[in-house]
Amino acid sequence: MRERKQAVRVRRGVHPLHVLLITGVLVVSGIAVSGLWAGLAIPAPSALGPSMEASRPQAEPTSGPDPEDADATATPIPPPINPLLPGAPTGWIRVPRPELPQGPRRVGIQAGHWETELAPPELGRILTQTGAAWRGINERELNWEIANKVADLLRAKGIVVDVLPTTVPPGYLADAFVALHGDSDGEGVKSGFKLAHSSRRTPFEDSLQRLLTEEYGSATGLEYDQAGVSSNMRGYYAHSWTRIRYSTSPFTPSVILEMGFVSNDHDRNLMIYEQDLIANAIATGILKFLEATPREDLFGKDLLVPPGRSFPSPSPRP
Repeated sequence: MRERKQAVRVRRGVHPLHVLLITGVLVVSGIAVSGLWAGLAIPAPSALGPSMEASRPQAEPTSGPDPEDADATATPIPPPINPLLPGAPTGWIRVPRPELPQGPRRVGIQAGHWETELAPPELGRILTQTGAAWRGINERELNWEIANKVADLLRAKGIVVDVLPTTVPPGYLADAFVALHGDSDGEGVKSGFKLAHSSRRTPFEDSLQRLLTEEYGSATGLEYDQAGVSSNMRGYYAHSWTRIRYSTSPFTPSVILEMGFVSNDHDRNLMIYEQDLIANAIATGILKFLEATPREDLFGKDLLVPPGRSFPSPSPRP
């Protein structure tokens, strides 16, 4: 009878052998977990090295709408802090600084739509885009003529200038890059100029864009068409180094300038008959930027850029 009662207790409770096995598993697991945490110990900030410390943002970064996001009007949610990269949110990209270029300053001036027919197939829809046209005038010829006038002015100041076609050398590294384009509204009504730069790049684009805006607006008298700055401009393929191989280095301050509306009589006449005035304004803005921004500032630190989300690329049409 005693043996029967004991068997009932074993069936209703926990068998002593089970207790022994569970205890052993817990002990072994504790030893393994303690060893794992020791292997994943987070290093102190001082152990990360001076280059990362020097390149981290001084304040919590802020960002506006990203045209490459699905909802460009949504307010971004501040990401969590990454303990392995002090001061930088999780997911940010750290790009090692390039070797400091030597010799004269270098500038790339892209003549929009020039030699598009020679572009590689990887550029896709760009191959079918020949530029705005109106009354027999195509922006491609105007872009090329003005680009070469800008190049002549900069070369006279000792600057090395590359007049670039549609195909940008992969990872093109220069002290500044400006893509020249003309616009069209298809009606002949709109007038004005505009500039834009892409996100997730050097912090110096704002300065280059501001100086060009000031010089160009003052010289031409055209209004700045802020409302016309589109996601296609901000996502311009030649600036989109995270998506497209044939783009400028993220260390190259890069902007796109829509010089005016080819479809507008006044704007078109400026781009045809006042090319020297336009070229001088562009060259002056670039020279002011180079004077205010030494190479040590452009290329002297690693670059920290916010993460991008994977969405279909916008049309590269400016």
